[in-house]
Amino acid sequence: MLEYCTCGQRYDLDFRLVGYKKHISIDNVPILACPGCEHEEVMFGVRKDLQALLLSLPLEEEPYGLDYTDFNELACIAYTAFTCSEADTKDALRAEILENCEARINTLLDFYSFAREAGDQERMAEIEQRLAQLSAVACESGAARRYSPV
Repeated sequence: MLEYCTCGQRYDLDFRLVGYKKHISIDNVPILACPGCEHEEVMFGVRKDLQALLLSLPLEEEPYGLDYTDFNELACIAYTAFTCSEADTKDALRAEILENCEARINTLLDFYSFAREAGDQERMAEIEQRLAQLSAVACESGAARRYSPV
């Protein structure tokens, strides 16, 4: 997250509107943009989830739009930090995102425990999916070694 481009410049985090098959607009997709060579790519931790979402969306006759932060935990955390943070460096923003991811993992694990105690398999599966969305960042920060829903 916020790592370096092949040209040597450190990526900037940004959020973009992405169009899909002229029918769907997805706002607030986290993008890493290189200020040097202007290369852009979807943030690593959300690529697979975004691809899965795109494949699952219905292509209706009427175009429609979605906010990606409503579908992905990491995108939501990164967007909130990006728009509300007072961090003045890329490292400070990165640290804030990692800290917020760990806090969200803790919250989701608490919810998972409640769902398991209630025998709510559907809710447990939903929470596991949300935890998986944070797994790339959790591994980066070391949180994956400390937390497990099982």
